[in-house]
Amino acid sequence: MPDRRPSHDWPHGADDAPQLGDPRTIVDLVNFQLHLIVATNSSTVIRICEGEYGITRREWLFLALLAAFGALAPSQVAAHAGLDRSRTSKGLTSLHAKGLIERMQHPADRRRASVALTAAGRDLYARLFPRVCKVNTDLLSVLSEAEVQTLAQLALRLRERAFEIDRAARTGKSADRRRGGSRRVWQREHERGAVRAGEGGY
Repeated sequence: MPDRRPSHDWPHGADDAPQLGDPRTIVDLVNFQLHLIVATNSSTVIRICEGEYGITRREWLFLALLAAFGALAPSQVAAHAGLDRSRTSKGLTSLHAKGLIERMQHPADRRRASVALTAAGRDLYARLFPRVCKVNTDLLSVLSEAEVQTLAQLALRLRERAFEIDRAARTGKSADRRRGGSRRVWQREHERGAVRAGEGGY
């Protein structure tokens, strides 16, 4: 199986502090820096989840959300996880097959269902959560207590701003995956570019 951990064989100067306020390359983008932190640190969580407990990182995410919030509708799980309903449904189906969650019908409307942890799911969560917390604590160990508190406040502000940007972006165009998605958009724009080039548009 290929190693999914990111390479850190950076070009000269790329290990300097990123210029988040004045990006010059992808290395200076806050999204990229956050991606590197998550991708690198999550590799440890993936090894624990898959190698010791037999669940994927996404399945762990769903277990942890259900442990934190109690029974949720699948659409709520998707919203809390920041994933689309298709991928969420696939992960929940896998957890159900493993006996870690149960599906419950709404007493007044059988079309409405929710999912919740089973006893086995709660037991697995109780054993796994401290392991994941240890990974989190190890990452934060390079910061002082005051820096951790500041980071928490900054993370909250950035998350709220990200939600605002996402809501605004949803009013714009998006690729319809049922009609070819981004590939169709690329082909259309490529054809338009070729026409413009032929007309001397460049």
